[in-house]
Amino acid sequence: MSIRVNEKGLIYLNEETMTAIFDCVFGTDGGGLRTTTKQLLWEPKFRDFVKTLNGLQEYNYRYRIDQVMDLFPIFESAIGPFEFNSEGTTLWLAMGLAIKEVYGFRRSSLEELLKLVKIKK
Repeated sequence: MSIRVNEKGLIYLNEETMTAIFDCVFGTDGGGLRTTTKQLLWEPKFRDFVKTLNGLQEYNYRYRIDQVMDLFPIFESAIGPFEFNSEGTTLWLAMGLAIKEVYGFRRSSLEELLKLVKIKK
């Protein structure tokens, strides 16, 4: 499986990669990951990218709660209802903020990409 990259050398985000990234929102070490996610994680470029996002996600979760919670309406609109005061929700939002900032997306661009995510944990 070959990983596509965009003009900036970042992983190309589509339904498959967005779903896999959010499949890893609680980490990549535990079981329960989708088969397609596991296949993507065999690719060093994708695995390293997800590890980088997980690091940014953790930082956002710990130190940038106001910026993280600011994304709540976008996630509600794009993916569906989330529990407001939940560690899981906060981890999802922190991952969204990591993606938004790495790619330099506007809120509207992130919202459109979130609509591609085909899982909810």
